[in-house]
Amino acid sequence: MKPPLPKTVLIIEDDAGLSSAMAETAKQAGFQARVSATAADGLARALAEKPTVIFSDVHLAEGDGRTVLAKLRADPKLSDCQFVLMTGDWVGAPQRSSVELEADAYLAKPFTVEEFASLLEERYRQANL
Repeated sequence: MKPPLPKTVLIIEDDAGLSSAMAETAKQAGFQARVSATAADGLARALAEKPTVIFSDVHLAEGDGRTVLAKLRADPKLSDCQFVLMTGDWVGAPQRSSVELEADAYLAKPFTVEEFASLLEERYRQANL
């Protein structure tokens, strides 16, 4: 039996209030949380730190979450990390493109702290299967 993966999460979100609330919620759930405000910084942190779970907004400075997802899926070291795309956009199109890019889950904004915490735990469990 393999040991469990570390409880690490990277939050790529340009809304400072939202990313702070998400990081605090993750920390209360026992996760080590990192935050990036841009697509470029988020991608660099993901490559350097290899978090177990990544939550990324779709619309970001210096790119978007779908681009980050595509680049991570192309990297053998990060292709298996759990990736959740978040957006407040119309429900149909972003979800479809997220599935095509192999996002593991989708979180529609606005969401509650409880929805975030539940999805974070679910993705962490999935990573450990």
